[in-house]
Amino acid sequence: MKRDEATYGGISRKFEEWEEIQANRPPTPRVVPPQRPYTPEPVTDGDMGKTLFSAIGIGIGAVLLLLSVLAFANAAKWAGFDRDGAAVGYFMVGFFLLVSGAGGIAATWNHNFRVLSGADRRQSH
Repeated sequence: MKRDEATYGGISRKFEEWEEIQANRPPTPRVVPPQRPYTPEPVTDGDMGKTLFSAIGIGIGAVLLLLSVLAFANAAKWAGFDRDGAAVGYFMVGFFLLVSGAGGIAATWNHNFRVLSGADRRQSH
């Protein structure tokens, strides 16, 4: 395949001109922006945030505990009707709700007042 000199020759000439211009151009100095010194954020007392998040977590745990009480009441009602399968089912649901509610309250309290407090002590040193 033969290349058309009118098309490819013009492109080749423009490229050679560009290469010559680039070769004759003085090197541009690299500009490095000035570095600002690192200043850490001031440590603020986050008691309000801890209190708010604790209230939310403990509130969710309390709702789960209330649901467990409701499930245990339904288990007792179904046991009174001699429907042992339903009574066992509601008892199991109540048990798991009780465990999750108590665990959620304990985990929220531990995280907000023990884990985060330890992190605050590590940051201040």
